[in-house]
Amino acid sequence: MTPMTELMPGQFERIARIARHRWGLALTERKRSLVGNRLGSLLRGSRFSGVDAYLEYLEQDAGHEDMLAFFDVLSTNVTSFFRDPAHFEYLERQFYTPLARGDTTTPGRRIRIWSAGCSIGCEPCTLAMNALESLPDGQQWDVRILATDLSSSAVQQARAARYERRLIEHIPPDLVRKYFSPDPADPGRSVAGDRLRRMISVARMNLMEHWPMRGPFDVIFCRNVMIYFDAPTRLQLVRRFYDILSPGGVFAVGSAETLSGLDVPFRAVQASVYRK
Repeated sequence: MTPMTELMPGQFERIARIARHRWGLALTERKRSLVGNRLGSLLRGSRFSGVDAYLEYLEQDAGHEDMLAFFDVLSTNVTSFFRDPAHFEYLERQFYTPLARGDTTTPGRRIRIWSAGCSIGCEPCTLAMNALESLPDGQQWDVRILATDLSSSAVQQARAARYERRLIEHIPPDLVRKYFSPDPADPGRSVAGDRLRRMISVARMNLMEHWPMRGPFDVIFCRNVMIYFDAPTRLQLVRRFYDILSPGGVFAVGSAETLSGLDVPFRAVQASVYRK
């Protein structure tokens, strides 16, 4: 029997309940067609007779890996290098330049950055290049970037750090030559070099669960992630980000996102960029 791709209202409601309970996602009716098509692709050739059988399995018997495979159905990994360039320009101008001048200090030249919802790794690689290029003696600084995502496929790609030509085209050519090399296994791809990879640690993590790291972080990027959450979940998450950020630290959200209306003490410094 071929799995359905058009979800019935009751089926979508069950999917939305699972997504809300497990990951804090707020799925709207606008997502029904997209989720249905992706679910159909997942179920074709599977052991499940249809959507209802699969949902029953998720609700009663599914293990951790099965749930993460289901999350990949719901998530959209849209990303690019230097996406929302104003964010990186702000870091260069208002974060790294004062550090380089000695206007502000960090103990032991230590900088900690978190890319929360890193997708396939374009954002943490951009953050690494931004740091190295913004600090005159970037190699002398202890810069570490934590990159996390819940999607298993995204984390796997971020760890591999192999990118198609269409993504590499977003990077200035001089930086491509400096920080990337052709993939010997695929001439159409490029691989991030050791200078970037040494700075980045990639991990799979659910933002709604316990955070194993202690922080504090000097910079946190959580861009185009909270659009999937309802207002109470966003408030809870932003407060946790605030608590784990260093005083004066930078917090960036997506260009279409805002903290307006949320009861948090962040100070807006430019569109979608805040400081503690």
